[in-house]
Amino acid sequence: MPLKHKSIMELFDTSVTVFGAPGRYVQGPGALRLVGDCAATLGSAAVLVIDGVIRDMLAERIRESCAAAGVGLTVLSFSGELGRCTGSQLQAQLGGPVSMVIAAGGGRAIDAGKALSERVGGGLISLPTVASNDAPTSKNFVLYDEEHRLLEVRHLTRNPDFVIVDTAILSKAPRALFRAGLGDALAKKFEADACLKNGGGTMFLASSTRLAHRIAGFCYETLVRHAAAAWSVAGTGAVTEDFDAAVEAMILMAGLGFESGGLSLPHALTRGIPLLPRGATVPHGMQVAWALIVHFETLGLEPPPELVALYRAVGLPLCLEDLGVPPPSSADLAALADATLAVRHAKNMPFELDARTLLNAVLRVETRAATRSPVL
Repeated sequence: MPLKHKSIMELFDTSVTVFGAPGRYVQGPGALRLVGDCAATLGSAAVLVIDGVIRDMLAERIRESCAAAGVGLTVLSFSGELGRCTGSQLQAQLGGPVSMVIAAGGGRAIDAGKALSERVGGGLISLPTVASNDAPTSKNFVLYDEEHRLLEVRHLTRNPDFVIVDTAILSKAPRALFRAGLGDALAKKFEADACLKNGGGTMFLASSTRLAHRIAGFCYETLVRHAAAAWSVAGTGAVTEDFDAAVEAMILMAGLGFESGGLSLPHALTRGIPLLPRGATVPHGMQVAWALIVHFETLGLEPPPELVALYRAVGLPLCLEDLGVPPPSSADLAALADATLAVRHAKNMPFELDARTLLNAVLRVETRAATRSPVL
């Protein structure tokens, strides 16, 4: 009988440190033109999984770039929820073998491409068209149920071969998506801090490298310096130095920082927030932003003043009302705590977190917001 190979999640433990990264990260105005040449290094037949909303805008440009490099391209649109059957449904639309998957769009479309890549193998190129999250750099992808509740986080055997970030395209994306990406990225430093101090496991189930921890910290420093000015031009089509720096932090630095530096309570809370009234419709990055405020409260710390100033400048949430979530009931809060504490990231804290401690922190955050305390 052939030997059974271990999955990527079975290879490591916290007795070793592991750093993972994409093969190449390419960023700049017009970077889309390079997709064909990059694809040609991986093979001669590609499938493009692209968000249906942007297919008419970008698919032909990608096809032309691939054709010029001698790469044939099949185009598959993706819309809707990303579920257990997404990968197999996309695979069923293929007419033959392919050398690679090119995934273009926002987080869901890129994760759909990863789901297909898991099934067909070969190379993987991610081509984000928004800066709403750091999915483009990582090996992870997320599956949801019909109510948009997270079912499973799956892991490819390696990170994408290429991440191609055309900032001219991202600069025209809706501002709300930029804000969500900012909320997600700002938490990475504090989650990596908690993970390192606790000796917790990263997305490789290994210990954090010093480099990943520093990258997460520099991600935060970069956003504090550049994000407010980047926000002022987001959606206008202008690619300024501030916008370019913020995009690099939100996609590359945040991606490397979370995957090899580790996650903690803010991302664990994203399992519980969808169980609150209207919580399932809140964008992931906005959930993380509110959860970061709870994280500080849980640790008995005040959010850094520069972070609060940035939240206020761009409209990130300081309370559930800012998320459009009505006051939760005791049962809602109990469900939030149960779902959150079941996630391994919740263990990456300086102490063992229990439901009472977590919920007391949530209630203090909400009470402070209601009384308009000067702390926030």
